[in-house]
Amino acid sequence: MTRSEFEKLIIQQKDKLFRFALSILKDTDEAQDAVQEVVLKLWKNRRLIDNSQYHESYCLTAVKNHCFDVLRKQKHHQNYLQTNITEQMEETRFDAIDFVEKLKQELHQLPVQQRMAIELKDFQGLDYEEVSEIMEQSANTIRVHVSRGRKKLFEIFKEELANV
Repeated sequence: MTRSEFEKLIIQQKDKLFRFALSILKDTDEAQDAVQEVVLKLWKNRRLIDNSQYHESYCLTAVKNHCFDVLRKQKHHQNYLQTNITEQMEETRFDAIDFVEKLKQELHQLPVQQRMAIELKDFQGLDYEEVSEIMEQSANTIRVHVSRGRKKLFEIFKEELANV
């Protein structure tokens, strides 16, 4: 892969890579650092990108793996769910919270696999095969994660949706 091809690929993917890193790390600075480090790694290993059928999936997988490494190193991964539960309890009543914010909060309460599958499928617009490659699980497993996550979100918002 030439330098211009690499730059074109990264320019096309940088916003998506950042949003994905941010969805995992929950910190803007850490997400920016993660994407920057992944881009450097991808540049050093650009010959591997040439061999990949899905350049976008390859880049997203690299970001996912790096972000999980960051979480493990900082021991945030163990405290992640507890932090979200604490934040949830400290939140004000639902009427005072914008619906989109409530959706984001509830999305982050889902199990990691469901949240990542929904993020990639519904928000990033990837198909099941690409999500499958990124998450290193079968497409059927991804379908189950997305379905279960959507079902949980629907149950949470059933009452609010009926009032719309």
